[in-house]
Amino acid sequence: MSERFESIKKGTKEAIAWKRGKKTGARVRKYTAMDVSRIRKKTKMTQKEFSQSFLIPLSTLRQWEQGKRVPQGPAQALLRIIDKNTKTALESLRQG
Repeated sequence: MSERFESIKKGTKEAIAWKRGKKTGARVRKYTAMDVSRIRKKTKMTQKEFSQSFLIPLSTLRQWEQGKRVPQGPAQALLRIIDKNTKTALESLRQG
């Protein structure tokens, strides 16, 4: 597998371990409603397209963008990956 995919895989495993309470050394960033909206708009996708492309329930995405909910654990890792390299994130999900 590609080096990028391995990096994404490692980050996802760290996020899951962190969520389960294990110390991983991973940095944790809390995403705000503005962050989620900015990331989605950077992809030039509608909410529906973004939710379908990244397997995020549309209602969840809307709640994140409205500030009613905050992304947790693996969702934060996914958002970071999407923000840093949308193309790689999409390719990885299509291969999966």
